[in-house]
Amino acid sequence: MNASIPGGGVAALAAAAIGVSAVAQPWAGAPPTSPDVRAAMDKADAGVPADLLKLADAGRPDAQYYAGGMLIFGRGNVPRDPARGCAYEEKASASRADAMHLVGECWRRGLAGTLDKQKAQAAYTRAAEMGYPPAKCALGQMLFADPTQAERGLALCREAAEAGDADAQAKVGDFYLRGSGQVKADHAEARGWYDKAAQQKQPAAARQLGEMYAKGDGGKRDAKKAIELWKVADAAGDPMVAILVADQLFSDMTGGKTPGPGKYGFRGGVPVGDIEVVEEWYAQARDRDPRPDVKKRAEYALSVLASFKKSAAEQK
Repeated sequence: MNASIPGGGVAALAAAAIGVSAVAQPWAGAPPTSPDVRAAMDKADAGVPADLLKLADAGRPDAQYYAGGMLIFGRGNVPRDPARGCAYEEKASASRADAMHLVGECWRRGLAGTLDKQKAQAAYTRAAEMGYPPAKCALGQMLFADPTQAERGLALCREAAEAGDADAQAKVGDFYLRGSGQVKADHAEARGWYDKAAQQKQPAAARQLGEMYAKGDGGKRDAKKAIELWKVADAAGDPMVAILVADQLFSDMTGGKTPGPGKYGFRGGVPVGDIEVVEEWYAQARDRDPRPDVKKRAEYALSVLASFKKSAAEQK
């Protein structure tokens, strides 16, 4: 279990807040670049972005791309400035398909202050034409939101998914999970796509597939498999998965109950060490999960577990 957010975690959290996968961000598996830009990126990681910004302002597309991503998502101690970041991506997009994709994100999500779906679709289309597969599914997501174009949206994302793009595989799973227009929900099909993405350690897919295993949704129920998948998502930096692991372990310990008001039938004979493992997961949820209701539930669960530890000690 992770005690802290792995490298790039600040960026991952910022990306989660706007719905962008950390996998597609600049710096996530960054391709080789020139030594001076790489050195400037290292300085930016240390909280000193001046060199990277200077190179970007000098018109270097690679520096513009990475500086834009740093400002859009946040990086280390560098504060977010999405509007400035989007401006850098606009400049880099003339020669970089990945930057053109982020231009689409800027317009689609209003990161620079203005929403424009038509400009977003145009940017994604151009990025796909320039050879950036994730843009194809980004366009597909926009189309899927319109029930009359859901089939076309699914088809675009399937193309990227079948080419091996993990984010697209996760999104196809989402589409089949809920359905839209002429696309019927098919939870067994959703499981299959989530599994493909989870094998590539795509965190959202691993989390959702774990939930499906925990509930027996779309196939067999398997709590052990659910926890394995949630641990994959946790290792990938998902801050919202610790509560799922904790609640499952708590349920196993209390005969199916989850934290909340009421009495609990503590199963005797549980080693204190096992209780402490559950405590660690709840502590992680309390400290890392951004949702207030989760933090509150984790705090409550920790108080209940403290009483369990006391009972276990008294039984010795």
